Amino acid sequence: MMDETGEEEEEEAWLQLRPVEPLPSQCCGSGCSPCVFDLYHRELARWEAARASKDRSLLSGEESQSCPSKLNPETFLAFRISAVDRLTKDTYRVRFALPRNSQLGLRPGQHLILRGKVDDLEIQRAYTPISPANAEGYFEVLIKCYQTGLMSRYVESWSAGDTAFWRGPFGDFFYKPNQYGELLMLASGTGLAPMVPVLQSITDNAEDETFVTLVGCFKTFEGIYLKTFLQEQARFWNVRTFFVLSQENSPEQLPWSYREKTRFGRLAQDLIEELVGSCRRKPFALVCGSAEFTKDMARSEPVTPLLQILQLLPVDLGCGISALPASPDSVLASPLAPTS
Repeated sequence: MMDETGEEEEEEAWLQLRPVEPLPSQCCGSGCSPCVFDLYHRELARWEAARASKDRSLLSGEESQSCPSKLNPETFLAFRISAVDRLTKDTYRVRFALPRNSQLGLRPGQHLILRGKVDDLEIQRAYTPISPANAEGYFEVLIKCYQTGLMSRYVESWSAGDTAFWRGPFGDFFYKPNQYGELLMLASGTGLAPMVPVLQSITDNAEDETFVTLVGCFKTFEGIYLKTFLQEQARFWNVRTFFVLSQENSPEQLPWSYREKTRFGRLAQDLIEELVGSCRRKPFALVCGSAEFTKDMARSEPVTPLLQILQLLPVDLGCGISALPASPDSVLASPLAPTS
């Protein structure tokens, strides 16, 4: 009888160690490899092997609770928040500390996965660091929050000194200096974030002579993110910046430095044709924004040739911190031939 009781207790102990299958909310939907479900099945197989051999040492160890020295796509690591800056009424720039002036180790074009917990529900979302790839001692992310978004509630609770958990890097697009004659960056809202590290890697490298035309689409002038950074980048000989504002229509209300490079309405076919036609070299298009914006650009005749869908840097519009779950925004990359 005692043996049976002991076996039942042992079985119960093993069941308590069994990995818990992730909820759908724990998948960011950006096609990461390994996905949270890949990790679950891997841990389940490890648990089953350990249980069969009755050897608990075969189980994985605990996740790191201190600042790491190296990222890991399979394990969430803790990073301390050193600053939270509110850029607009619903957008934040958050800085995370790295130990001993180390570098994050991401290449331009890669992103991370953030894990949050709200009302005992674990959620995971993809974000792109906007800090330079060679930044030492820190990295920064740009996060837009939505009124009813779960991740929004988690992010808006942050303050300096808090800890957040990340894993990565992820992403199949890697920018290489002078790989393209010109990059045509088409960004909507926080879709600007994926473009920032790629753009800065070009202007930080004196030997990279890639031309850049960046088009940022926003609702209002006040809603444009990182104005100072974009103005500084536009001073480089090989960089042009343009803006499209959907909820404004008066250039007289804009600063003089923005009037000539700002259009009103939507990024329509005629403007895209004009931009492609004015490119100084054969351009390669990077597109990032909401699902609607991405589809509109994909349907645009100048953008569709040889179109590829790449996991460049998912943006949290829809799936990340909005009210309605949806697939993350794709990033499209396409070589374009200038129009005559």
